Order: sequence, then structure tokens, then C-alpha cells
Amino acid sequence: MVRTPLTIALSGTLGAGKTQWTRYFAMALGAPGRTISSPTFMLVHQYASQPPIFHLDAYRIGDEEEMLELGIEEMMDSEAVTIIEWADRFPALLPRNTLRLHFEVANDQAARKIKFEASGQRAQAILREWIAIGS
Repeated sequence: MVRTPLTIALSGTLGAGKTQWTRYFAMALGAPGRTISSPTFMLVHQYASQPPIFHLDAYRIGDEEEMLELGIEEMMDSEAVTIIEWADRFPALLPRNTLRLHFEVANDQAARKIKFEASGQRAQAILREWIAIGS
């Protein structure tokens, strides 16, 4: 279940699976898989899913002002899902209700571990729903 507005903050090392997770998440919401890629150089992609998804990559963003110039506040307040890779670089900009996913590469390099956290009552309720679906 996805309720908007929803902000999902992704963190983890290069190659840990942030973009791949976003691809599968967006496809589950109806976005064509071929349209989903890392926004490292474009900084923001928008996907035609239901609800719409804004996919940002904060890796190359210099400071909070530059992030705000992208319209991050408007994206996070809209009836959409805002997914931010490297969100840990700008924690002060994240809204109270944020799902946080931290990606780690397992010892064998093939598997990934994802730690889920939620701040705010709405995000915590969404995370509980996701856990119930996965059980």
C-alpha cells in the first residue's frame, strides 16, 4: 500500500542497490521498467506510475540550497512518492514522515541487506503495512 505524499530516503554505498530497488518499486506501481534509471546526471526523473514518482539523486548536489532549487519541497508535498538516493546527505530537508532504507552489500557481494526505518506516525503505519504484506 502506498499513500501520498510519501518520501522514501535511500542511503548506502555505490552499487548497493538503491536504483535497482527504485526500479522494482516503480514497476510495481505501473511505471515501464525501461524508463527507470539512475538520475545521477539529470538529478530528477519523474515516472508515469500510479501514484507518480519523483526520483532524485543527491550524490552530485552541493548543498541544501541547490536541493531546494530543484523543488524538493514541492515534490515532497505533492500527491506523489518522492524517492531520494543519497538522502543521508541532506537529513534536515526530509519531512517528519519519511521511510528510510539503508542498503548494505553482503559479504558475498551478491546479496543485499536493507534496513527499514520510519519517522512520523504516517510513515510508521505504512512500514507496518509493508511488513504485514511481506509476512
